[in-house]
Amino acid sequence: MKKKVLQVPVIVGKGSEQFFVEKDVKISPPSPAIYKIEHIDKKVIITDAHVIPGKVIFNAYIWKNVLYKTVEEVHDGIVNGPIYHATFKIPFGGFVEIKPIGCEKVKEGDVAELLEAYVEGEKDFLHDETICQGQKVYCSLLEKDVVKVAFKVVRTEHVDVCVEEEKEKEEEKKDLCKCDKDGKWDDKKEDKKFFKEDEKYEWDKRYDCRGDYYAKYRGKYY
Repeated sequence: MKKKVLQVPVIVGKGSEQFFVEKDVKISPPSPAIYKIEHIDKKVIITDAHVIPGKVIFNAYIWKNVLYKTVEEVHDGIVNGPIYHATFKIPFGGFVEIKPIGCEKVKEGDVAELLEAYVEGEKDFLHDETICQGQKVYCSLLEKDVVKVAFKVVRTEHVDVCVEEEKEKEEEKKDLCKCDKDGKWDDKKEDKKFFKEDEKYEWDKRYDCRGDYYAKYRGKYY
């Protein structure tokens, strides 16, 4: 048997937290004011994360793209206007408490790996009202978001394992069967430890050459 050392990542803790993030966005010229929000795309980006005893501290931002309708002309009660977008970042940061797995304690030197980060819920408030072509439009958007962030903490450890050498495996395979390359029994390969050289033996049944077991045999010395 031969010993080898494996370097493996071991999970020593996990944790998740919710964060409240708020930002007031001003829509100013040359961008037109908001008539109605059509759609919002959002994504949470973690920029860095570090492990301290019992916690993971991080920095992040929410990337948002707001598609909204505008007012350009109003005729016979019909409002016309192009679709615009406002894309912005909302920076935030914090820490996540890490619950240890087993008896391990999270410490500096361990590595934080992100499990998930997303906006769990949001509420958008239009305010700073004004009038355009007789229609109410809004120049500001108040963003309120609830963000969930989860981390796992990994530590690199060394594990000793025992492995069989290839040479030992080959010897075991050779001992299983005394057959030649064509699969026929070869009397010359018979193990001489069972019989003396000057003794003769009359075989009724020979060894099984499949290597699984020895077949039963009958015979007599003479």
